[in-house]
Amino acid sequence: MEGLTAETLRTVRPFLTLGTGSDSTVFPDLGTIASNLDVRWIQRYSRRLDLGRGYQTGRFLGAPGRLTSRLRLDYERRLQLALTLDKDPGEPFRWAPSTATYGFDHVVGSLALRDLGPVETLVVGDFSAQFGQGIALWQGLRFGKGRDPVSPVLQTGRRILPYRSASEGNFFRGAAATVGLPGDLSVTAFASRRDRDASLDSSWADQDGFTGPLPARTLSTGGQHRTQAEIARKGTFGETTFGGALEYSGASLRLGAVGYQSRFNRPLRPGDRPYRRFRVSGRQASMVSMYATAYLEDYTVFGEVARAPGGAYGGLLGAALDEGDVADAILLGRRYPPELANLHGNAFGERGGTQNEIGIYTGLRLRVAEKWAIGAYFDQFRAPWLRFTVPRPSAGWETRAVLEYDPRPWLSTYLQVRAQGQEEGTEHTDAGGRQLEGVHRERRYSARWHTEYAFSDAFTVRTRLEFARTTTPTATADGFLLSQGLRWTPHPSVQLDARIAFF
Repeated sequence: MEGLTAETLRTVRPFLTLGTGSDSTVFPDLGTIASNLDVRWIQRYSRRLDLGRGYQTGRFLGAPGRLTSRLRLDYERRLQLALTLDKDPGEPFRWAPSTATYGFDHVVGSLALRDLGPVETLVVGDFSAQFGQGIALWQGLRFGKGRDPVSPVLQTGRRILPYRSASEGNFFRGAAATVGLPGDLSVTAFASRRDRDASLDSSWADQDGFTGPLPARTLSTGGQHRTQAEIARKGTFGETTFGGALEYSGASLRLGAVGYQSRFNRPLRPGDRPYRRFRVSGRQASMVSMYATAYLEDYTVFGEVARAPGGAYGGLLGAALDEGDVADAILLGRRYPPELANLHGNAFGERGGTQNEIGIYTGLRLRVAEKWAIGAYFDQFRAPWLRFTVPRPSAGWETRAVLEYDPRPWLSTYLQVRAQGQEEGTEHTDAGGRQLEGVHRERRYSARWHTEYAFSDAFTVRTRLEFARTTTPTATADGFLLSQGLRWTPHPSVQLDARIAFF
């Protein structure tokens, strides 16, 4: 197939299924579903051997182990029922329905149905939304800069997805549906009501005449509830969200528009510190955007432009080249002004958000010989407004080069060199003894050698050697890592991993 390389096929093979297909106009009966149901249950437990100070002082109320249970029932791709229960290290088992705590601290579940006539996807319960390049709306996992300099940069939103992660960050709770329309059109609508963690500003209670709910200062995304203070923050910020999208998906063109509006049960007031000036505040938040992707033979052109409620515009524009097994390249420019505040965006960038960043990224990957490949990127960016601990606008850059060698199917190795430079905040004392905030240039360098050898289908070893250096105007710090990993697969359904590291 033209444009489908062997490397691409290996990447997507786990997600492909061959078969005769199914009649999307008729949903199977319960007997058919029950006899063909795929049931999976995963139980995971982990803990640190060297416990931190929180356990030694008794601040953490629970046991140091992390416990995760996952239950998933699948019928083909048409029915999926999922439940995830998770307890982080240090969290106690509690029963507090008022904060959605039922033994396990984190509970998510969903029922997803697909191919119900014109209904392409229907999700009830917990779900995430991904549209366009992620400026207006993107929840869940998104790959950033890494060894592959091209593929992770260009994203294609998957619209509505069941949420099954143990991460307690950004997702919706309610219902969502995507309906197919004539002419390669589809429309998506969703509604959500979810209580999020927040730090409340109790100083407002001391003001004369104050009668409303305490405002929230910051939203917490870590999801840890180990101490009384962390438990007190759980579920204190209610968010009700409505949104939708209209999308056209043709053979060579994809166009769409997406938007959402959220209302809060208490005001969000991030405070008066200068770096927080443009954050989401008030009783509501919203964002709208339009996005497009055009496929032009060997080229892909893509972009998205978004508008914040205050009238600020931001966006990204890029072009990618795919020359099969010979070369891949990408060029992307992005502009996220400080005023483009967003609760649910996650576009490509240095810090993952969609605010206070302007930059340009260039990536290239070449297959220089049958068994050799080289990839490299250079990213230059700046923040036009203040950042946390950085008291003025700042700038930076990052570059990485990777040389890969795969002499045999059972042997692969690569050498990676990486360098970063950016302005970070610092403090210094003036002649009068006063502490002053300032900015200094910080640089990081690293070199890594990694090799992987498969003795057989059952045994694989991985060796990694890495050196890193960080420099500032006043100090230099070096780091060293040597690790050896072993993977044993005695059975297709059983896999054991072990690793020892010296650093």
